[in-house]
Amino acid sequence: MLCALSAAGFASLTILGKLAFKQNLSLVTILSLRFGGAALILFAFMGLVKRRQIYFGLRRTLPLFLLGALGYAGQSSLFFGALQRNPASLNGLLLYVYPAVVALLGWLVNRNVPRTREWLAMFLALLGVALTIGGAGGMDMEHGGVDPLGVVMVIGSAIWYSVYIVISDRYVHLAGAWISTAWIALGASVSFMLAGLVSGSLNWLLPASGVAIILAMIFLSTIMALGTFLAGMRLVGPTTASLLSTLEPVFTVLLAVLLLQEALRPLQIVGGGLVLAAVVLLSLPGTRASVD
Repeated sequence: MLCALSAAGFASLTILGKLAFKQNLSLVTILSLRFGGAALILFAFMGLVKRRQIYFGLRRTLPLFLLGALGYAGQSSLFFGALQRNPASLNGLLLYVYPAVVALLGWLVNRNVPRTREWLAMFLALLGVALTIGGAGGMDMEHGGVDPLGVVMVIGSAIWYSVYIVISDRYVHLAGAWISTAWIALGASVSFMLAGLVSGSLNWLLPASGVAIILAMIFLSTIMALGTFLAGMRLVGPTTASLLSTLEPVFTVLLAVLLLQEALRPLQIVGGGLVLAAVVLLSLPGTRASVD
């Protein structure tokens, strides 16, 4: 239940992003406040309530800050940029090619030889993306059509996120999940604030509806989503938790249909199903061969 709740929380970010753009909020405004608010709350909670050390010296904290400023900020920029161009349901499905990309990077970077089912998963993910995009042919944007640049951006977001995961695996354990998340969020927030100041598009004077959306992003899509995932993982283990996280794009599609009146064509649904099948294959337990 906790892992499913986490998946729903992460899925809500895509829907809230769409709603924020309808309020004419700029990308840098949305993401600077989302990450800045999450960082402030996490630092306050871990430092004042949990009495945990939050600074571990420049050698440990600077890489985490840069992971947010360069890694997570880059991924979020591409994903939210794609969200301005394509339906939320489509983006939610396409983003989930990233586990296949992570497996491929593990082979190229860490020399982890893919197993047969991993090759199959990568093929299914690629085929699923092709069907998901192709299924929108002849449709306008309001009825599930795709913008080519938006597709490139969301695929780029998945690749960027995969690189971020591979790199962050080397550093997150040094400070723990919660403190690492706070530093990463702070880095991302600073990056978006600077981009907004340079471009002149930063505006924190929000209407009441905009404030409500940002608060929902901070508490529902960030803190609650992460907290329930970590709590659920402690109860069921990382493998089951990873499998349950595949509910995220399912929840994204359901929320997009219910709240945004979006719709997917049958071929797009089949393509999304293949992407999810690839994620499930990659999440199953098993031994891995490696090259010396």
